[in-house]
Amino acid sequence: MSKALHFTAFQMLSPGDRGAWRDPDNVRDPTNLRYWQKQAQLLEAAGFDAIFFADILGVFETRETGPELSVRDAHVFPLGDPFVLVSALASVTEKLGFVVTASSTYEPAFLLARRFSTLDHFTGGRIGWNIVTSYLDSAAANFGLNEQISHGERYKRANEYIEVLEKLWLESWEPGALVRDKDAGIYVDPAKVHPINHRGQYFNVRGPHLSEPSPQGKPVYFQATASEAGFDFAIRHSEALYTNAGNLEGLAANIKKLELLAAAAGRSRPRIFTGVTIGVARTREEAQRKIDRQAQFQTDESVLAWNGIDIRQYTRDTLLSELKTYGTTRPLRSVNGRYDVTIQDYIDHVRNQQSPFTVVGTPEEVVDRLVEISEQTGLDGFNISSSSSPGIYDDFLEFLTPLLRKRGLLPEADAAPVHLRDRLAL
Repeated sequence: MSKALHFTAFQMLSPGDRGAWRDPDNVRDPTNLRYWQKQAQLLEAAGFDAIFFADILGVFETRETGPELSVRDAHVFPLGDPFVLVSALASVTEKLGFVVTASSTYEPAFLLARRFSTLDHFTGGRIGWNIVTSYLDSAAANFGLNEQISHGERYKRANEYIEVLEKLWLESWEPGALVRDKDAGIYVDPAKVHPINHRGQYFNVRGPHLSEPSPQGKPVYFQATASEAGFDFAIRHSEALYTNAGNLEGLAANIKKLELLAAAAGRSRPRIFTGVTIGVARTREEAQRKIDRQAQFQTDESVLAWNGIDIRQYTRDTLLSELKTYGTTRPLRSVNGRYDVTIQDYIDHVRNQQSPFTVVGTPEEVVDRLVEISEQTGLDGFNISSSSSPGIYDDFLEFLTPLLRKRGLLPEADAAPVHLRDRLAL
């Protein structure tokens, strides 16, 4: 039997991306609490481990026309704060985890420590942190910087940032500090609560931590990266990692590299996820129609705007390698390992879902392919995005959940709630 698979649902508190909001059948309502509560209950029933809430602190801009395309097309804009949502979703679920993005560059460490401890209490130990250093120039401008902090410098700051947080989470309160003795009139033993008195290169934090220790002690650390600095950071800290490549061979090589780095560091490698697009139905033809519909409402401009390029300024035969991105480190150099691609090639690639990470077919075909990808690359799980409702999450519950459970690849519906860290077997 194959190893169990893990699934997370990629979401942002926005209308969606690449034009999905224009679909007349799409009832996605990003500012409606009840909508998100129903989505959380759907994902829990489907057997997902967590909702992965991505977030950014600026607008995707192009060098040529600024934020115009993102604002016009509702491409990750407008965008709400997922931290505010999590408690409400936890109140209507018991097992589903919640991974929230927060930036080590712009979030004050002391405040973030309290926020995550509070959410870990209110979720019963189901909270995770997607650690980002933030890469958008527009975000840097929003926080008063004239230019982006360099990639390497951001990761140096992030390492010390983690040090500060872990002192607050794991050292500030001794075991047994929380007494709650009504007769003696002692709620917390003051002898067991300490300031951390951190003074470092980037941060000075006294403490103590304001929140009592939470069920998991600290959130589960997630990270999304494929860079050298990111891999080094992941081996130091991450418990789960999202990474990608243009093809299965490249992904397998990345995972093998992570395994070697982890072994050299004397630790097990993180749980590794990658993004997949799934179309599933009773017949392959129907599944393909669902995939094709996703591209129907995209504009050509929106396909590349998130990479910082306004393609209205160029001919369609312009090579991607000739273009400069703006405000992002996202690569625009290859499609499935090919480097000689034009703007039109890339648009066709996105619209036609020409990717080894697009899985289309009957339930049996889709599950077989997911297992095959996992076995060929060493993946532990998949991150599935949807900007439409109803959409792939509804199909997952109807078509894939029963089959995955039948094959022992997904926890049973009656499994007892556990902390997110335990659910991922970390």
